Amino acid sequence: MIEKFDLAPQPPLPVAAAEDYARAALDASRGGWPGVDEHRDIVFGPGDWQRFDLFTPTVSVEGGADVVIFFHGGGWTNGYKEWCGFMAPALAARGVALAAPTYRLAPEARFPVFLEDAMQAVGAIAARASEYGCNPSRLFLSGHSAGGHIAALIALRPDLWSDAGIQERSIRGCLPVSGILDLHHPAPPPGSLEERVYLDVLDRTEDDRAASPLNWLDNLSVPLALTWGKKDTERVRRSNETARDKIADSKQRCWFRTWEEDHFGTHLMLRDPAHGWYDILDDMRKGTA
Repeated sequence: MIEKFDLAPQPPLPVAAAEDYARAALDASRGGWPGVDEHRDIVFGPGDWQRFDLFTPTVSVEGGADVVIFFHGGGWTNGYKEWCGFMAPALAARGVALAAPTYRLAPEARFPVFLEDAMQAVGAIAARASEYGCNPSRLFLSGHSAGGHIAALIALRPDLWSDAGIQERSIRGCLPVSGILDLHHPAPPPGSLEERVYLDVLDRTEDDRAASPLNWLDNLSVPLALTWGKKDTERVRRSNETARDKIADSKQRCWFRTWEEDHFGTHLMLRDPAHGWYDILDDMRKGTA
């Protein structure tokens, strides 16, 4: 078990609730779980961001364990892969591995840099998966908040997969948690998080639509589960509801579920290994077997 994480300093989080969430996520991710083998800080390149944590079932899985690749949130300007490890015991009990990569953060790395980083991380995880008893052709993308946005964009941009070393059909599904699916805002209020997207996250103002998963839904080629909180932020609720309406008649199997949680609770709720979100994942995995 890790007593204290050695994390590079980052700017303060914008609200107290985010600080509370970060402390809770780290505290729950210290490790030492029965049935879980921990492989932290696996290196796949020279950059300090080219790292991922991998948590695998102690008991080997025939054909290799499915892998959930979970991207941390933090508004694209903050966040650590170490916020995600607490999901490992629930997944390992199902014979599933958890990979938690990192990516460069804004404003130093603006869109599309962090998307390209995340794509490279998926390719690297797939390339190393078999070394750790995992199946590189059964990857499920997920993430919370900004991480959900990144997971959704990767799933909806198969035209970019080959450049990142992602094999066709290796991504079997996507499950954004409170994902921010629409970055466009016609008049972001001064000082708002929406304004911060234009000031700190996007390289160009006109990239707001290209950076929005909502505008790539016609490319949907894998099962998709959209989940968010009934007390979530207005931006998250609105963009997920719009996405739900746009893909209601999709040929791909889709799930839509809301929980009695706020924006941070939708991730912390996954500390419970019996939570219904894992049932959705199980259903998706069975449907793609």
